[in-house]
Amino acid sequence: MEIIPAILTDDPTEFEELVGEIAKSGRFSRVQVDFIDGEYAANKTVGVEMCKSIKNYPQIKFDAQLMVVQKNLGEYVEEAKRQGFDRIIPQVESISRPEEFDCLAIDFHSPVQVLEPYLPRLKYVLVMAVEPGFGGQEFDFLTLDRVRQIGQIRHINDYKYKIGVDGGVEKEHLSVLENLGVDEVAVGAKRVLEW
Repeated sequence: MEIIPAILTDDPTEFEELVGEIAKSGRFSRVQVDFIDGEYAANKTVGVEMCKSIKNYPQIKFDAQLMVVQKNLGEYVEEAKRQGFDRIIPQVESISRPEEFDCLAIDFHSPVQVLEPYLPRLKYVLVMAVEPGFGGQEFDFLTLDRVRQIGQIRHINDYKYKIGVDGGVEKEHLSVLENLGVDEVAVGAKRVLEW
């Protein structure tokens, strides 16, 4: 199971510092950057256009997790493509055409059924284990049932998507998640750098 540092910040300087520390550690091949538009959740992060420096780290792939509403989606997606993000992961609930994406995140409150029509063609499913939008929350164990369902659907149908979990993940959760078939976990960058 791969551990992915997740960066959620409204400070461009902090963003640069964290990416630099992650790269310097040499421990990670992928980084998730959380983007929030202030409308999907009551928080606003750095904009995608402030992340030009990711091109300085060709050894790392970058994910753009988009917690944005539909009217802002196009702008965020285009900018993420311009900046070279490897995977673009919008929230399935906030967009009008989920079928246009090969990576989707599912909100903590949503039933797995909202994802099911799109699962055959997805390469990545990110399951939120906390309320989207804010770091430092505790992992909610109700997430395990949703992860189990998504894993069973993958197994039964021989689908190829990877399963990720994001939010409140601590070391003690890792073995449980791995046993459920989770491929990746996103963990707050500051915390995971201390592991």
